[in-house]
Amino acid sequence: MMKFSSTMTIQYDTIFSPFTAAQYPEALDWLRDSGFDAAEVCISHYRDLDVEGFKAELDRRGLACSNISTGQARTLEHITLLDDGETLERAQERLMEHIRAAKILDCKVTLGLIRGLGTPGKEREERTLLARNLEKVVDYAGQQRVKLILETINRYETALFNTVDSCMDFIERDLGNPECVGVHWDVFHANIEDRDFGEAIDRMGDRLMHVHLADSNRWFPGYGHLDFPAIFRMLKAAGFEDYCSFECFNLPSREAILAEAGRFIGEMKAVIR
Repeated sequence: MMKFSSTMTIQYDTIFSPFTAAQYPEALDWLRDSGFDAAEVCISHYRDLDVEGFKAELDRRGLACSNISTGQARTLEHITLLDDGETLERAQERLMEHIRAAKILDCKVTLGLIRGLGTPGKEREERTLLARNLEKVVDYAGQQRVKLILETINRYETALFNTVDSCMDFIERDLGNPECVGVHWDVFHANIEDRDFGEAIDRMGDRLMHVHLADSNRWFPGYGHLDFPAIFRMLKAAGFEDYCSFECFNLPSREAILAEAGRFIGEMKAVIR
């Protein structure tokens, strides 16, 4: 059975959570009370962060952690895997820290925009560079038995891995198909980039390890034109049993999301039952 999580943050505020970082205990209570199974947590760095303490907070509420979202480090510190020198080393070490935290939290680590934005027209050379810069990170993740999930993101936000095909090709050819790397598929981005959702899901196969939920306008599901019951039926038919996680704007309103998330989860569970 598929499980549900939602984006939350414990350090810096994000536009994808109805709670601020300071409100994270309330966010966890809401997740529990609304029928979620887990939290998708944004972590920028590990200075003064008690990972064991955070896990205890989850455990007390009967929640798991689905994955660590890593993109805040690029936004706030400007470190990516396409850099070089000391900046690259900081990005690599940060991902090692994420892997160690994921080991404690028993979750995955998302490779989103911390990989770098890329440059249009230079995908081939940047893929080669990224594969080289990821080598020791992937090796470490494999040793720690932690999954890294590479997120597909639309062309208006990055020049790298816009489609499922490009993401899978990178995993299979450039990375050498390591078992510890999968795909983080976001239906908002897929609505822009992937020609057919069913074909994309089939292409990923068992490499599909996490799904982001937002409607076509990045509002809460049900306020755009995506057919979520159809998407969930396709995921079920493909045998997907991992996390579907909300990452949407606080639109139409924070209040609507807080009130409607539990209903949406119940409706989708009925679809896939």
